[in-house]
Amino acid sequence: MTRNFSLLLVCAAIFLSLMLVTTSADGEELPGLDVYVLGQYAYVAGGTSGLYVVDIRRSASPTQVASVDTPGEAKGVYTLGSYAFVADGSAGLQIFGVRNPASPRLISSVDTPGDARDADVFGDYACVADAQAGLQIINIRDVKFPRIVASIDTPGEAHRVHVAGDHAYVADGSGGLQIINIRRPAEPRIVASVSAPRDARAVQVISDYAFVADFSDGVYAIDISNPGRPRVAGSVNTPGEALGLYPLYDLLVVADGSRGLQLINNREPGSLRIVASYVTPGETRSVHGLASTVYVAGLGFGLGVFDVIDRSRLNAKGHFLVHPDR
Repeated sequence: MTRNFSLLLVCAAIFLSLMLVTTSADGEELPGLDVYVLGQYAYVAGGTSGLYVVDIRRSASPTQVASVDTPGEAKGVYTLGSYAFVADGSAGLQIFGVRNPASPRLISSVDTPGDARDADVFGDYACVADAQAGLQIINIRDVKFPRIVASIDTPGEAHRVHVAGDHAYVADGSGGLQIINIRRPAEPRIVASVSAPRDARAVQVISDYAFVADFSDGVYAIDISNPGRPRVAGSVNTPGEALGLYPLYDLLVVADGSRGLQLINNREPGSLRIVASYVTPGETRSVHGLASTVYVAGLGFGLGVFDVIDRSRLNAKGHFLVHPDR
């Protein structure tokens, strides 16, 4: 059933309606550097604007319900259960309670030696992509008292991290893709590297493949069926700057910087191809998917919500119900 629907998405045309949360109560534009969706809310890392929460229950009118300043620059966000983990730049990892999404509260924080840019959680631990300081592994068993239990340097700058199984996959800038064994969280070790992505900015793992957003070189598909011996299976260039990506059925939705969104057919990782492109009113930085809906964070528009509503047209511009004044 899923496979048939995914083929329809690729073979049939796609039309997306885009609704944007663009301004705060005082009229200032809200930047979006990262977005994570949990249940009926989207959590957006807004840089110097901190963390803000958007009610997405009515996709036609997403509504900001809360915002909270953070001591650093909110660059990444991951939510799990009743907690939001914010990679807060020079201020390290900030942990918020979001049992009531309309009223997030700071529970604890832990400083990191670098510039925290992204976070992922597995079990009792959080992995933080900490730029020049590599990967930080933090014990969060007691969220009130998080502590760093291990650090591992990487050759580049750790931008994003995705945990799958016993491994953390790090988009490491000029260091390409770094694959780190974290079976023993206190003793992480790099087991393999792939240098083909020359400026790796984001990574998502799907089954036996890691897909890497490689800034000016588009997207790479890397076979990780044996994490110790990864190999490049395929790639496709994108017209902009690939900064983020998210799998949706047999598609990869790519945040392509100045060139909006690119939809890539990833059914055959060795033969990636762009099947649709969509314009956004600002620079797209990150995407997150839920069912058939895509949530996009970007500069100049904050949050965009794309719903698949009509597959009768291909490569049509998104319909911007609200957008910043130009």
